[in-house]
Amino acid sequence: MNRWKLTSAWLVAVLILLTGCMRTDEFDQRIAKDLPREVKEVQMAVDQYRKEHNNVLPLKPPQGPTLYQKYILDFSKMSSYLSNIPSNSFQKGGHFVFVVVDPGKNPEVRVLDLRVTEKLRELQGRVDVYKERHGKLPKGSQQGEGIYDVDYRELKTDPVTLPSPYHSELTLSPVLNSKGTVYLDYRKDVMRLLEESDQKPDKGQDLREILYRDSLFVPAHSLPMEWKNGDPVLKEE
Repeated sequence: MNRWKLTSAWLVAVLILLTGCMRTDEFDQRIAKDLPREVKEVQMAVDQYRKEHNNVLPLKPPQGPTLYQKYILDFSKMSSYLSNIPSNSFQKGGHFVFVVVDPGKNPEVRVLDLRVTEKLRELQGRVDVYKERHGKLPKGSQQGEGIYDVDYRELKTDPVTLPSPYHSELTLSPVLNSKGTVYLDYRKDVMRLLEESDQKPDKGQDLREILYRDSLFVPAHSLPMEWKNGDPVLKEE
């Protein structure tokens, strides 16, 4: 599969779902057209920067605890390599942060959708308040060692789901780790991609690699996953 071969219709559908109540005729169609091109342009700039800086990447300091908040590109360091900052980037008022995956092996540019971050930030706030008031976490069913569903009845709020950036018909559910940090569960997407490709994961492989390999998007706010007994298993970060 060509990793850049994303149809405009599919990308528009995913982005419209992520915007929630935004009307279709209000949606900026340029996102679907420009985002793949902008990722390519930034990739070329990163490759050239690395070549001229002894394999050093133009990164910001880590912006958060999860994997894809640690390798955010710093466009201020890339002014000599990019004609323009991408129109879909946060710096230009867009919804996306441009990041690097596999920084120590084969650095590739992807994007993280800030609207996902905002949704989870709201839920994280509710979890933090609950934890402070009750001295425990609003834990539901266990989904892995130290990983739990969110008990929305305890929070007295509606369940939160987000559309998957990998399969438009799938949704992502938040989970909690033992410290009460909110993440998203991408196991359904991993299973679907493995079924579609008839692949068998490598031993010890972080299955998140399968998600971003042929997509523009990183699995935002995800937990590590490994293959055990025929299923993807969530692990603490």
